Amino acid sequence: MEDVSLCEAWLQICHCPVSGNEMKFFHMWKKIHAEFCEKIPGSTRTEMTLSSRWKILNKELGKWRAALAKAMDNYRSGENRTNEMIQAQMWFGATGGGKKSFNHHECWEVVKYCKRFIIIPTGPPLC
Repeated sequence: MEDVSLCEAWLQICHCPVSGNEMKFFHMWKKIHAEFCEKIPGSTRTEMTLSSRWKILNKELGKWRAALAKAMDNYRSGENRTNEMIQAQMWFGATGGGKKSFNHHECWEVVKYCKRFIIIPTGPPLC
């Protein structure tokens, strides 16, 4: 729940059409922290701990994006989205030496359409 709230707060603050990419690092995390605390009242997380957690999530989400893009580009006739997710999970595991799987799907659902994570298909066009 905290990770999803952090992703929502990050998305809302960093993708604000007025000031999103113009904020200084400290000010940005101060605003993300305020937004996060509205979502999770009573949280003891600080700006610094949220920033540290986001660094980990961002890395994991980036690896998942790459694995999912690779699976989408490797689409074969007759396969479905389940096969695509299984393939992506295998490639994600390979990036970690096969020791872990992606388990931040709720976070992915929050960020998957923002510029940083959106997947632009590069495979052959579908008719």
